[in-house]
Order: sequence, then structure tokens, then C-alpha cells
Amino acid sequence: MAAIVFVGATLIVALVAVATGWESWVALRQEASGFPWTARPLPLVLALTSGIAALLATGRVWAAMFGGAGGRSNPREAVAAWLGSNLGRYIPGKVWQLTGITAWFNVRGDSGAAGFATSLALQAIMLATGTGLGLALGGAAAIEGVDWRLAAGAGLVLLILLHPRVLNGAIRRVAHLLREAPPDAALSGRAVVLAALASIAIWGLYGVGLSALVAGLAPTSPLPPHVGTGVFAAAYVAGYVVLIAPGGLVVREGALTVLLVATTGMPAGAAAAVAVAARVWSTLAELAAFGLATLGLRRGGAEG
Repeated sequence: MAAIVFVGATLIVALVAVATGWESWVALRQEASGFPWTARPLPLVLALTSGIAALLATGRVWAAMFGGAGGRSNPREAVAAWLGSNLGRYIPGKVWQLTGITAWFNVRGDSGAAGFATSLALQAIMLATGTGLGLALGGAAAIEGVDWRLAAGAGLVLLILLHPRVLNGAIRRVAHLLREAPPDAALSGRAVVLAALASIAIWGLYGVGLSALVAGLAPTSPLPPHVGTGVFAAAYVAGYVVLIAPGGLVVREGALTVLLVATTGMPAGAAAAVAVAARVWSTLAELAAFGLATLGLRRGGAEG
């Protein structure tokens, strides 16, 4: 029951975000009425498909890490649980995704500790690779104002957190707090490295999606996919590190606006409209991916 309430609450918040984003996009489009807007269905479908694929792939990577850390649920259930808890990002505080996945598996008799530690580890991996890709591919605007000492310190902290000894120690400690038996398996360094490599490909899918979104709305200001990868990753990380912003709302859009202006030459008003449209795109992809994973779980249960 608690899991149903949690997912229901996050779905409501996510839908509100979509509605708010759409209204803002319409207002911004009116402000940028002089910009040559268009609506090309095929690129927009590609954008949504790429976003859904990125989320499903992320869920599958997490499910593999969860299983390697001692989780016993089948991959379909693990992917659906991760995508459901992912919607908790829209509740301020950045902790609801972690607490949601922990509670879900704990009440089902699986390892909530493994769910907590591997979710935290995957977030750290995505932040680390996203930061690297953002700095490498996002253009000069992504590098301006970066405190390299702070970035180096954050990178060192992430490396420490992602060391298998630290991760497995965290699993044991959380299992003790949850009064669970420690998992028999242990997460390996190889699993962490494979997840990091997969995360780079996942950011690439987001980059393709953002480029397709720009092509579908503003084809006169093209965004190459590799630049789109850096732009989206940099904006996502910027939104994530602001703890009070639910799902990075406003912060991600602000960063994306600046980066789109710098990389495509769009007017600021048009870039802001695309940034809000990107929020609608990514949120719809999150809801669609969760729906597909849930449908796959139900079909798998019926076949079983």
C-alpha cells in the first residue's frame, strides 16, 4: 500500500510538471513569435523514442547492478521498480527515489539495502559521466564558471563512493538498519565499470533525443547529436546538484537555455521555449517508460 501511495503521489507531481511546462512553453512561444517555429512529427517521435529507450536502458543497468549486489527480484520487476522510484525526483529533497526503492524491496522481502546502495551508486555514476560529457561536448558555455578545484574534489568523492568495498560496506550497514540479512552476493568493480560504460551510451540516447527535439521544433538552429549529448548532460547535472529543485525544475531549464543559445545561436526566448519543451519531452518519456515497464511486468506475471 505504501508503495502504491508513493508512486501515485509522484505520478501526480510529474503530471503537474508536464502541465505547468506546457503552459510555460506556450507563453514562451508567444514571446518568441518572430522565431521560425515548426512541428515536424518524425523528429518529435524520434525524440520521445530516444528518451524512453534511455530510461529503459538505465533501468536495465540498475537491475543488473541490483542483482549483482544480492537482489533477488527478476529483472522485469527491478526495472519497473526503478522507473517508478525515479519519479520520486519530482518531490523536493532528492531522497525520495532512494527511500522509495528501499521501501519497495524491503516490504517485498527482497534486499532494500542493495536497492538503496545500487541506486545511489548509479546516480553517482550518471553524475560523473554526465559531468565529463558535459564538459567535453557541451561547448565553451559548459566550461565557463566551473570551479575546477570543486569539480576535482567532487570527482574524488565519487570515486571513493563507487569503490566496491565502500558500496558493499554501505549495503551491510543499511541491511543492519533495516534489520535485513546481508545479501550473499557482493557488487564487483567490473559491474561498476560496465555501468559507467553503459551510462555513456545512455547519455548519447538523450543527446539524440534532444537533437531530434530541436530538429522537430526549430530546424533552422540545428543541434548535432554529440553536442546535444553534452548540452543535455551538463544541464541535467546542473539541475540535479540543486537539492531543493524537484527534478531539477527551473535550474535545468535555465542551464539548457544558456547552452542552447551558445551552441545553436538561438535567440534567448526561443532557447527558453525549447528548454521548457525539453522538460515536457523528458517527463512524458519518464511516464511512458514506467508504463511500458509496468505493462511488461504484468504480461510476464500472466505468462508465468
